[in-house]
Amino acid sequence: MTIPAAADVLAAREPGAEPQQQQAPEGHYGRASQGVPGNAMPDGAHSFTAKASYYGGGPRRYEPNTHTASGERFNQWGLTAAHRTLPLGTRLLVTHHGRSVVVRVNDRGPAAWTGRSLDLSRGAATRIGLIANGTGPVLVQVLNGG
Repeated sequence: MTIPAAADVLAAREPGAEPQQQQAPEGHYGRASQGVPGNAMPDGAHSFTAKASYYGGGPRRYEPNTHTASGERFNQWGLTAAHRTLPLGTRLLVTHHGRSVVVRVNDRGPAAWTGRSLDLSRGAATRIGLIANGTGPVLVQVLNGG
């Protein structure tokens, strides 16, 4: 499977279809001062920045029968993500320091108090090099709605 470069995804958009930015609702994380919240999409927006982390593995390993919000079994090596508000099934292109991966939103989280707005599966985080630090900034581009 070939993952498109972020520039290719942006270039494929229709001319004039640039997102309308609006102020983030109070309590949302992200670049609110620039109108790009980290855990909600402004109307018509196609991309946003977020602080991401990953889950799966580590001292709190997920049992094989743990289910995600979508009802499917959690697979730490799958290419999936958790987001508080994006519709389940939404496909995202997530880029961290020039490395990208396409994931599907199948779970809810992370908790608002963490200051993060996207949780990646261990497999997705490994592909983009997020494992070493555990968290980091990402550019998230919505490829389709849920």
